[in-house]
Amino acid sequence: MFFLVGAAEVIRRFIKAFNTEALDPLYRQFTHVEWEGFVAWDLIMPLFLFTSGLSMPFSFGKLLEKGYTKAQIYAKVLKRFCLLFLLGWIVTGNFFNLTLDSFRIYSNTLQSIAFGYLITALIVLNIKKVSVQLTTGISLVVVYWALMAFAPVPGVGSGVITPDGNFAIYIDRLVFGSFMSPKSQYTWMLSSLGFGATVFSGYYAGLMLKEKIGTNQKLIRLSLVGVGLVIAGLLLSLHQPIVKKIWSSAMVLYSSGLSFLLLALTYLITDKMKIDSWWTRGFRMFGLNSIAAYMIWQCFNLKGLSEYWTQGLGQYTGTFYPFIVALGQFGITWFIIRHLYKYKIFLKV
Repeated sequence: MFFLVGAAEVIRRFIKAFNTEALDPLYRQFTHVEWEGFVAWDLIMPLFLFTSGLSMPFSFGKLLEKGYTKAQIYAKVLKRFCLLFLLGWIVTGNFFNLTLDSFRIYSNTLQSIAFGYLITALIVLNIKKVSVQLTTGISLVVVYWALMAFAPVPGVGSGVITPDGNFAIYIDRLVFGSFMSPKSQYTWMLSSLGFGATVFSGYYAGLMLKEKIGTNQKLIRLSLVGVGLVIAGLLLSLHQPIVKKIWSSAMVLYSSGLSFLLLALTYLITDKMKIDSWWTRGFRMFGLNSIAAYMIWQCFNLKGLSEYWTQGLGQYTGTFYPFIVALGQFGITWFIIRHLYKYKIFLKV
């Protein structure tokens, strides 16, 4: 979230200010891969889904301790699903146009979280044994892989992983018709199986954190699972490539493995080393108000505000002026999030 709402843009603009190809490899780590492959920036969305699942063992556990029935928990899950979908529509910017021409039913990260969360909740609430839950979660990856590998696309064939010829984009066109962007390479409906698997991986990580074992044991287990998933993703990519835009099964495994490893790192910092400093508190501010930070960054013209306040610097700073504007954007976001954190105001769904 820290990088999504401004820090990455600050880095991009800083790199571009030097206008040298020598820094292009670093710059590419902060821009999405066009199709096949994976860079640091491609991990943002999987982490969003992973962390939404990470909280589920704790939140569901508290609800059960308070005496909530399954029906009441279902109602809360459905409410969260609807709110995330609504926020996703708002973020796209076309929700209030009041025209069907620009309306997209399913096309945003928040909506992928909504579906992933719903799928994982259905597994958790209806299957008691963790081993069976795990088998079901793995089956989401397997089923999605099999459909992408063997289901035929009319006029194209099966197993084709191209922007216009894959089975997932074919299903989206069938389901959404004119309510999907004709130029978009992102897929959503069938990819929801992958979203569910990613959220479930976070849920399973949450179960590991809840276990009554030592800190070192948790760190070892999180790290081993992370390494295992990364290797599994790389091996599967030999048959079906890592493609974020269709959320391929190799992408699910690989990104979930990296998420496990990052969780192990943050667990090491906060629970093992118990570091409580200005920079850890800064990350905590964004983490505890992630939905608010995302909505503020997406829905408000912070760039315009930053340009208005810094416009006089353009004549003196040359190629570094876009960097200053980006720094201003991030500064405004940080100020708002810090204020919300200070007064314990958190946007939750």
